[in-house]
Amino acid sequence: MNRPLKILMVLHMPWNRNLGGPRVQLELADEFQAMGHHVEKFDCLDAFPQPSNSRIASLLLPSFSTKAKQYVQANAHRFDIIDAHQGNLPFSKQELGIQGLLVARSVGLFAFLQEFLEFEKKQWPQQKRGNPIGRLIRAFQQQREQPSYLQSLQACDLINVPNEDEKIYLQQHWGLGHKCQAFPFGLTQKRQAAFVQAIQPVTQRLEHQQVAFIGYWCNRKGSRDWGAIIQGVRAKLPDTKFLFLGTGVSEEVVLQDLNLPNSQGIEVIPSYDSDELPKLLSGATVGAFPSYMEGFGFGVLEKLACGLPSVAYDIPGPRAMLKPLDAALMVPVGNVEAFTAKLVQILQLDEIAYSQLSERCGVVAETFSWSRIAKDHLDVYSQELERLNASLVH
Repeated sequence: MNRPLKILMVLHMPWNRNLGGPRVQLELADEFQAMGHHVEKFDCLDAFPQPSNSRIASLLLPSFSTKAKQYVQANAHRFDIIDAHQGNLPFSKQELGIQGLLVARSVGLFAFLQEFLEFEKKQWPQQKRGNPIGRLIRAFQQQREQPSYLQSLQACDLINVPNEDEKIYLQQHWGLGHKCQAFPFGLTQKRQAAFVQAIQPVTQRLEHQQVAFIGYWCNRKGSRDWGAIIQGVRAKLPDTKFLFLGTGVSEEVVLQDLNLPNSQGIEVIPSYDSDELPKLLSGATVGAFPSYMEGFGFGVLEKLACGLPSVAYDIPGPRAMLKPLDAALMVPVGNVEAFTAKLVQILQLDEIAYSQLSERCGVVAETFSWSRIAKDHLDVYSQELERLNASLVH
């Protein structure tokens, strides 16, 4: 299919490059448009341009999927492809008035998140942060939306997942593997270059001895494990520094959770502009990502692009990047001792070994290119559109 395609991106989050979830569709949209295609979006701010400041009033608002349905019904005729987050369009194509291709996109399968939430209740039953009313509202909204996830996967033509584990799960549990495509996330050529330019000399990195983490501060991302990780590393290397980027909470909250006798050498940056990240990572020595559940893990990819060897739990997402680099960089989920030992090992590498590992990080990161991944998307989308059009003719 050679003609330009018209694509609608639907997502229940703000269209913001600094957020991990929306960033996938946003950066793909940039690539699609650079290739001559037309892309529009319908996000939560389009659905609710004047969001209520009242938690109670928010209960009375329609769900995002209801607003998305109304928008798609009015505009479906303008698009060849509608690419929506899982759960956003839990309706049949006939009900939506869609003649083209309907894609449901996962940036982290809801079923995997549910499994983690059950694990979290058993593993850390005492922690309840936030306003009780807020927790009740979130619980109500989750209960209201939960059936939408499977319905949206069943109703669509194509399911777009970020790793092979999700594809296997969808086949084994719901028999949907036949319409799944696994596409990883990537970086633009410009962003890859920015990370490469930020790489400091090996000697300087090894002297600095800094461990870097990128991600929101929460149980799912490993916040409960960090206190033991820091203590374990400093038992071997007392002067090691730690950098927490994009935590979304204040330094005070992070330090309180860490519960360490000494907070020196711990830097917390709750938020940053996406373009600032290469510079922020430039002085680090090693990356750490003790996340329990991910769709892909942008934080791992960005650290690899900056030449930072990175340690992670062996989970879907990070596995796709670290397995081709060095499987030993992954440790069993929740094994803080093994995680700590691997960080210490990397921090103690000699310059030649560290340099070789760092170079391999960059080589692996370069394989995750948005331009190539976007082309792979469009190849599949075009094939599916041709199949749909042929079925309509017959």
